Amino acid sequence: MRFAPILLVGALLGAAGIAAFSGGDRASTPSVQPPSTLPPSMPPPPMGAPDIDPHATTLPPNHPMIGPGGAPIASVRPTSDERAAITWTVPDGWKIAPNPNAMRLATYRIAPVAGDTDEAEVSISRAGGTTDANIQRWVGQFDAAGKDTRIEKTVKGMKVTIVDVTGTYAGGMTPGASTPHTGWALVGAIIETSGSPYFLKMIGPAKTVRASRAALEKLVDGVTPAS
Repeated sequence: MRFAPILLVGALLGAAGIAAFSGGDRASTPSVQPPSTLPPSMPPPPMGAPDIDPHATTLPPNHPMIGPGGAPIASVRPTSDERAAITWTVPDGWKIAPNPNAMRLATYRIAPVAGDTDEAEVSISRAGGTTDANIQRWVGQFDAAGKDTRIEKTVKGMKVTIVDVTGTYAGGMTPGASTPHTGWALVGAIIETSGSPYFLKMIGPAKTVRASRAALEKLVDGVTPAS
């Protein structure tokens, strides 16, 4: 009978120790709480939308070219794989010159009139972009440009827009040229065909360009759709 109290005390002490040990384990185990906020998820881009990198050196297909200030400008991608859609007659006195790049279909030189020292140049090319966007590109090649004038007409079923600009030409006669030319003028014609439009651009000293405008318009009026 003396052993019963001893056994009872031992049992009580053992139970207390187990309880203390278990409590210590629970106290030392850190609780994992879910984060109070989660970063917002980025919405996916619309289906079919091109992924545009603002730092990329190329643009997605069919994206307009980007000019100074992020403004879109007309595409000048050559379309040499297309069959020529028009034919024309070279005016008398215009000299055929080598094309400076693959985008040109033809290049002509016009001798300066009295009072001018530089020749005028006429280029014929084919490219993409709307008529308004390409006219904007031409006007943008001039500093202190006066108000441009435009004439629209139809030649053998094709819409033709003729634009006239005067000012300081900053675009350069050839790719890479950057010398400004004061007192220059541009007379350009855009001929819209069933494919890509055609661009006839005469640029040079204002007197020489003005003297040759009639010849350029005669060329445009004589343009014939290729059979």
